[in-house]
Amino acid sequence: MTTLVYEDFAHAYVTEVGEAVRRMLPGGTEAVGLLAKATAGGGEIRAFGNGGSSAIVRSALLQLHAQAGVPVNDAMMSPATLAYTAQRDEYRTAFARSLARGIGRVDLVIVASVSGRSANILEAVRLCAEHRVPVLALVGGDGAQMEPASGMVWATGTTDQQISEDAMLTVLTLAAATALGPGTEPLPARAERHLDALAAVDTELLGAFLREATEAARDAIRNRRRIYVLCPDGGPLALVGEHFAHNLRWDAPLGVDGVQPPLVVCDPSLADMSAILNDHPDPAHGVRHQLSSASPEDVVFLLAYDSAGRTTREAVTAATAAGTRPFLLHRDGSSRSGAGARGFRLPRVDDFVLAALVQSIAHLLCRTTRAALDADQAGALSADDLMAQDLAPLRELSDTPSL
Repeated sequence: MTTLVYEDFAHAYVTEVGEAVRRMLPGGTEAVGLLAKATAGGGEIRAFGNGGSSAIVRSALLQLHAQAGVPVNDAMMSPATLAYTAQRDEYRTAFARSLARGIGRVDLVIVASVSGRSANILEAVRLCAEHRVPVLALVGGDGAQMEPASGMVWATGTTDQQISEDAMLTVLTLAAATALGPGTEPLPARAERHLDALAAVDTELLGAFLREATEAARDAIRNRRRIYVLCPDGGPLALVGEHFAHNLRWDAPLGVDGVQPPLVVCDPSLADMSAILNDHPDPAHGVRHQLSSASPEDVVFLLAYDSAGRTTREAVTAATAAGTRPFLLHRDGSSRSGAGARGFRLPRVDDFVLAALVQSIAHLLCRTTRAALDADQAGALSADDLMAQDLAPLRELSDTPSL
C-alpha cells in the first residue's frame, strides 16, 4: 500500500469518528444527568464490557474516581476473578454474579457493547432492571437491540466496531468530565473542542507514521518477534494501551491463514507494578526492566503525554539501545525524537480525551496490519477497502459454545 492510501484512510476514518460523536451528542444531556446523579449519590458506579469495551468503560471510571473520588473499586473484575468465575459457572453470568453481591450499593451501571447482544451484558442489564438500578448503555447501530428498564441507551449510529468504540470512549469521557460537579464546562463546548482537535490531526503525517508502523508490526508478527505496547506514565493511556495491545494480539491476525497469535508485551500487571514500585520508587524502572528483554528488530509502541518527560526519554533510550524499532505517540514535547524513535504528535487535549485519539490510531493500525498480513490482498487495497474492513464479522471465535 502506498503512503497516500494510508493518508486517505486516516482522513476518512477520523472523519467518520467525528460524525459518530456528533450523532451521539443529543443524548449527552441525559447521560451527564445519570452520571451526575450517581456521582452525587455517594454509591458505587459499576461498568462492564467485553474486549476493547472493557478498557473503554474503565477509562471513564478512572476519571470519575481520580477527579471526584467516586467509589469504583472492582468496577470491573480482575482477570483472575473473571477466569475463575467463568470456569466455576459460565461466562454468560460472570458480570451479573459480580454485580449481584453488592447491588444495593450501586447507583449506576455502565455497559458498552457494539452489538448490544452480548449475553453477559444482557444478564447484567436484566439484573439491574430487577433491582431498579439505572443503566447507561452504549451500543452500536440505532440502539433498538437493548432496552434497559431504567436509564438510557446511547447509540453510535454505526455498526462499525472500531468507529463505534472510538465514539463511545469519546462521549463517555466527555460526559464523565461534565458530570463532576457545578461549574464544570458544559458538554457541547467540550465536544466542539474535541472535534476541533480531531479535525486538526495531520493525516498526511499520520499516513506516513501508519505506513512505517504497519510494516514493522507485520514483520514482527510474521517473523515471531515481540511487539511491546507500553505507557511509561500510566493513567488513561495505560488503559488505551491495553486496548492497543488487544487489537494487535487478537484482532489484527484473527482468521488470517498461516499467522500465529503474535507475541505482544503490554504494561505490567497489578502484581508486577506493586512489586516494582515497592522495590524501586521510580516510574521509569518498570519500562526499563521490560525493555531489557527486547531484541533487535522487536517493535516498541510507546504511548506518552510528553515526549520530553523523563520516563518517556528513558523508555525511548532503552528501546533504541536494544536495537528495536520504536514508535512514539504523544501530545506534548518535540515531534522529533533525539533518540531515534518514529514519533507522531497529537493535538492538545486533556489526558483523558487524549486516550480517545490514541485509540483511534490503534484501530487504524489494527486494520492496516491485518491487510498487510493478508499478502494476497495487501497490494490491491484502497482506502475505501480499509474503511469497509470492519473487524467485527471476523470474530468467528465468538460463536464458540460455552464449556
